[in-house]
Amino acid sequence: MADLGSAIRFMRKNQKLSLKDVAEKTELTISHLSQIERNLASPSLITLEKIASALGYPISSFFVNPQFTSTHIPAEAQRTIQINPGTTLRFLINNVGQRNQLGAYIAEVTDLSEEIIIHHGAKLIYVLEGEMHFNVAQKEFYLTEGDSLFFNGNVPHWISRKSKSKLKLFVATTPPEIF
Repeated sequence: MADLGSAIRFMRKNQKLSLKDVAEKTELTISHLSQIERNLASPSLITLEKIASALGYPISSFFVNPQFTSTHIPAEAQRTIQINPGTTLRFLINNVGQRNQLGAYIAEVTDLSEEIIIHHGAKLIYVLEGEMHFNVAQKEFYLTEGDSLFFNGNVPHWISRKSKSKLKLFVATTPPEIF
């Protein structure tokens, strides 16, 4: 909780509430709330609970350490693998040794493989470049740039045809696929 006051101010402004609005909801004074937001006063747990409730957030949101809940991965540090001769994946979330709930990567497909994919959870595909015919079980979808498809990963799925140009996809899965 490095800067609790700024977090409270941000949450309040995000809800488009004035200090007066929050003061009325919490039965705290505007002066006291202002001091808390400027880190000049330390609120008790009861006061934090009132503020969190007035702002529509759980009190636990004040105790989450962003160092452990957020990860910044610069482009040069993103892991890239080639899963077959025609498909390269660039991971946007580092799932190595972690237990993330979400996997996300950019897939660049130059040549199709015969591989049918099945994995636990849900999958979202968004076409960044190119076009493709994508099968989910017996249903074929034609997707072009800007299209997305969301489906159950437990169902067999694969790309059956693609444009001659490069095919580039954003893919998100929950839980992450293991490569």
